[in-house]
Amino acid sequence: MKLSFGIDKIIPNKYRIRLLQAFVLAVSIFGTLYYGLEGLLYSIIIYIFMNIFCGNATLHRYYGHRAFEMSTWKKNILTCLTHTMTVGSVLGWTGHHRWHHKYSDTEKDIHSPTVNGIYHILFKVWDVNIPRSMVKDLLKDSTIVKWHKNYFKWHLFVIAILTLINPWLLVYVYAVPNLLTLISGYIIAIVPHMSGDAENSILTEILTFGEGGHKNHHDDSSNYRFSKYDITAFAIEKFLKT
Repeated sequence: MKLSFGIDKIIPNKYRIRLLQAFVLAVSIFGTLYYGLEGLLYSIIIYIFMNIFCGNATLHRYYGHRAFEMSTWKKNILTCLTHTMTVGSVLGWTGHHRWHHKYSDTEKDIHSPTVNGIYHILFKVWDVNIPRSMVKDLLKDSTIVKWHKNYFKWHLFVIAILTLINPWLLVYVYAVPNLLTLISGYIIAIVPHMSGDAENSILTEILTFGEGGHKNHHDDSSNYRFSKYDITAFAIEKFLKT
């Protein structure tokens, strides 16, 4: 597929991701109030898997930094599951993340707590024109481009199917786990950067299952292991890395 414009032009609507996240928040709150707390255990189990294998390993370390290789069948399954997360498509998220690394904690950073502020990170649109050169490896992958262009359609499909089967599934299999992964992402974006520079954070390490070695990661983003006790790195070595 030949694309002749910046990545921001192929994102269907820059405000849709915030609307999707607001939907997840509303369903999580009202769904839990309606159904009770019993389903939260299932949500937490799904969240732990999604955060480690999809968010941290696949989205961040595999696509974001190409820090390791995995077999095609594992990549295909995890790419599909990763696109059920409400952080944006692999292509869109990777573009934003690589931009963050290039301009970390400067005026050009899209989610610096000291420059942009926490309110901006949590509620505003991270609006930046990502150059093609920053994601040229992903733009060559027709599967990733298709996922990107159909990202919101995929979510509408998942939401509709789960609702038709049982609205309980929408709450505890989709909404709550996604809300928890969003919170994890915000912790990573905010806590290790509160000093105005990337720093290692034990709190972040615990809450995000391995993303706390943040200074180590910014110093060497090609290394999939961020710290000695990195749970995600352990999962990569035992289950994903070829």
